[in-house]
Amino acid sequence: MKKNTKHYLYALDIGSKKMTLAAGGLNNDNTLSPVYIETHPSKGIFKGVVNDLAALSGAVQQIFKNMEARTHERAVQTALSINGNYINTRNSIAAMAISERGTRSITKRDMEKLNVQARTLGLELDENLLHEYPQGYSVDRHNMTLNPLGLHGRRFEMDLLLISAHAGYIENITKAVEQAGLDIGNLVFSAVAASEAIVSDEDKEKGVVLVDIGDTLTSILIFKDGVVRRARVLTFGGKNISEIISNFYKIPLELADNMKETSLEIEHQISETEEVMIKAEYEFKAVKKIELASIIKPEIDKFTAMLKSVIFDSGVSGISGSSVIATGGLSLLEGLLEKMEHDIGLPVKMGKPKGLTDLPISKVPAYTAAIGLLYLQKESHTRFGVNIQEQGRNKLNRALDYITTLYQDYF
Repeated sequence: MKKNTKHYLYALDIGSKKMTLAAGGLNNDNTLSPVYIETHPSKGIFKGVVNDLAALSGAVQQIFKNMEARTHERAVQTALSINGNYINTRNSIAAMAISERGTRSITKRDMEKLNVQARTLGLELDENLLHEYPQGYSVDRHNMTLNPLGLHGRRFEMDLLLISAHAGYIENITKAVEQAGLDIGNLVFSAVAASEAIVSDEDKEKGVVLVDIGDTLTSILIFKDGVVRRARVLTFGGKNISEIISNFYKIPLELADNMKETSLEIEHQISETEEVMIKAEYEFKAVKKIELASIIKPEIDKFTAMLKSVIFDSGVSGISGSSVIATGGLSLLEGLLEKMEHDIGLPVKMGKPKGLTDLPISKVPAYTAAIGLLYLQKESHTRFGVNIQEQGRNKLNRALDYITTLYQDYF
């Protein structure tokens, strides 16, 4: 193997149809270049659930072997993004008294204690936490705030959004990666990873809906005030469309996939004479494109109706003024984004990764989770360096918080 002086960060996104590996060379100025992308068919996994550990591990091993030929470096650690039916989201409410006599100001230690309490109350015994997002804190039942530090009161309450996954599901998928010879640095919900690549801080602040349409599942994140407010996983993906085409024309699923990607159009003025040739059994036959569009229309209508319900029944204030950012392989389907915009009633656009302009648009939607995960890897790498330097100061701050709390409680 050729000697390489540059250190690479690795990010692996495992989907039901294929896995994507992104590798970025870390420069002294904390930028990533070059950035390489590799894809490989997923094996031993369906809807995020591992059903063949050896097959999945072998696929992971192969995609890293392919990447090594480009980076000239043997990877030892990777970040991992996951999706699946075992992803759970729920809100947890917790409250505590911050003073037995009178009132006192809220410290970081109070916030940490309340976070731990909400996390403990909200998680099931067989779940592992992936992400948590404070929705707001209230002091003496007054209006919610995202930053209660220094406010005075007696009763302290919070609402915490938890994104978790079944422990067995996580153990199986991490075991497959570890058996391929890799340590796992970060474990991230794939929609959260994708949002790092294509959703700006400005959009997160004013309100935006991320819709990541995969092969078997669609993940949705709703942002407002810079925070994830809702998260959902829908059992819909590109495979739903392929199966309808396959069953209707009695053709293999692989051929139906190809028809979906090359010939299917939605909500377009399609001429009744336009045709596409398919091989059915031992002969070729012509299929009218207008017929192809009509057979999948009910499924698309069902999908956009589910999206609209998730968005407008979310209870997130001001959501009617938000926009939608779509990503994932099916978002490239001709006319789908226009259909979503018409049915949902919100502006819809294709997500484009920040900082990477040389990727072909036809590949970008399938890469966003891996690219976003790579950005998270870079941030984590940077924070680690900073934490080492500030470790002493953090300990001192925690000690001062503790002393302040004791003083306010008793004097």
